[in-house]
This record gives sequence, structure tokens and C-alpha cells, in this order.
Amino acid sequence: MVDFLVDVAQYGNVRLSDATEERILDDLREAAAGLFDAPLRSVAVVGGASEALGQLALMTARTGGDVLLVASDFPSVTYPWLVARERFGTVVRWAEDDPGRDLTAALVDGIQNGTTAVCFSAVQFATGSLVDVGEVVQRAHAVGARVIVDVTQMAGAMAVSLRSWSADALVCSGYKWLSTHGGVALLVVADELLQGVPPIVGWKGTQHPFQFEPTTLALATDARRFELSTIAYSSAAGLSTSIELLTGVGFPALARHAEALARELVAATEPRGWTPFRDLDAPGASHHIVSLRHPTLPAPAIQARLAEEHQVLVSSRGGGIRVSLHAYNDSSDIDALVDAMGNASRSSHPFR
Repeated sequence: MVDFLVDVAQYGNVRLSDATEERILDDLREAAAGLFDAPLRSVAVVGGASEALGQLALMTARTGGDVLLVASDFPSVTYPWLVARERFGTVVRWAEDDPGRDLTAALVDGIQNGTTAVCFSAVQFATGSLVDVGEVVQRAHAVGARVIVDVTQMAGAMAVSLRSWSADALVCSGYKWLSTHGGVALLVVADELLQGVPPIVGWKGTQHPFQFEPTTLALATDARRFELSTIAYSSAAGLSTSIELLTGVGFPALARHAEALARELVAATEPRGWTPFRDLDAPGASHHIVSLRHPTLPAPAIQARLAEEHQVLVSSRGGGIRVSLHAYNDSSDIDALVDAMGNASRSSHPFR
């Protein structure tokens, strides 16, 4: 990323010609196709996940019917449908992420005749709840509904497969588990969506963007038609490199590493009164996001103390302490977190 920025800052279009820029995202599209087990024609590179989710919601909501969402999902997943409710009269229904029930079952049971779309995160950002995407797709397609899946909290930590899931679209930010910077995201769409005209069209969405034909709309025949404009090319360069690194390690190895750390974390914190949102062995539990809850201690206060007093960075999300585990973490991180949580808990307890 730094090399790209320095090169462009010094030399500009001397080294970034129109022809070069037209092809500048080709390597990333190819890497993303492998990452998502999807055809190359299905992959677009966009500026952010919200951009892609908004496009997909607008394309789908105009057909009427209702959409099924998760009530505690990340707002980027739900907001476009709330707009569709105001603009097109889309009926919005909600599934609950309840620790006493598998979220996959809640989504499957929520799909009914008249459902035209199901949109959700494959791994929930606040709780780590994991959805069996293929099972939801099977039920949704049986009633003619599209399935749009945000894999931002999954890709880079676990395997993702458009081919085996048969989902209609996948969306993924680059700056989470894929470990690059903001300003780049990935969109993968099934063939049916490639036949439609995106609700928002930009100059980069044409077959040959640098031909500059303002009076003729010649959209790309593949998913590039969803690409709007110049994006953070340096972030795209970082994402290509990161995908290469992560796939080189292998997602089974990454998942095993996260699970081992998650089990260390839960074993060390349960005696102190902290329990995970879902048991690690329960259906629908991911291992790279663990949300710890305490019956008396407030998560926001503990999270703040961990950051301010111990320089341990976790998040306070949905009433829990969210611990995100990735390849660069090891057991020493778990030990530091557990010790810091013990100190923060003692100083936060109302009777101490």
C-alpha cells in the first residue's frame, strides 16, 4: 500500500496510464473469485460494503414483497431495507439472535410465502452467531426469495463459498478479517443479477471506462457493471496481498487457531463469571468472535477500563465484551486479556 501511494504521489499518470488503471483491479477480482469460490465474472470491487448492500436492496425491493432481517445485525445490512420500506412499501420482518436458539433455525422459520429477500450477516458482528447459509438459501429459494449475505465478519477467518451456498449475492468489507484498510470492498453476484441494470451507475461500470462515451450506456457484461468510480487503489493493493497471505495459511488452519484461543479464553474467564453468548460447542457458534457476558458487570465500563488502563483493545457490542481472534493473536494475548479483565472487574465492582 505504501509503495503504491509513494509511486502515485511521485509519478502520477506517468506510471498510471488509462490502460493501466482500467486493469488495475484485475488481480484483486481474480483473488476474490478464489477467496469466495465464485466465477470471475461474478466479482466486483467497490468502495464499501454499504455501497454494495444499498445497490442490492434497491434492485430487489422494487419487486415488492417482504424482506427478512436479523434485528441485531450490523446497520449497513438493515438500513437500506428501512429506506425501501419508506420508498417502496417493502414489508420488513425480523429474526432474533437469541442465545437459546440457533439463528439459522430462526431465519429458516421466518421465511414464508411472499418473502422476496433474506439479508443477513453470516457471522453476527456483536455475538459471533454463525448462520448455515446454505440451509437458509435452500429454504429461501423454495419460495422464490433472493438471499444477500454480508460475509464481512467471516471472510478471512473461515471458508466462504458462493458455489456451494448458491446465494444470490455476497458482500464483504476489506478492513475486517481480510485485514486491509478502509476504502475497498468486494461484491459477488449470481448470474441472474448480472442481467439487471444497477440502480446507481458510474463511469467505471462500463465495458471500457476510458472510452468516455457520455451519450451511450454500454455497461460491462460482468459484475464490473456495479463498480462506480475511482476507489482507494492503495487499499485494493493491500487487499490483494492480504488475500494471498491468508489463503496461503489456509482457512482450516486459521479456524483451528481461533478455536484453540477461544477455548483458552472461555476456560479462563468462566470462573470469573463471564460466559459466552453461545456455548462454543453449540450449533451456530463461531470461534473467531466470542462475546462474553457477566451477570452484574457492565460491558461498556469494562471495555473502557481495558483500553484506558491496560491497553487491551476489545469492543463493547450488544451488551457483551466482544473478543476478536485472528492469526496474529496467540496465548499471550489471552493471558493479558484475562489478567486485565480481572483487574478491571475488581475496580468496576459496586462492592469494592
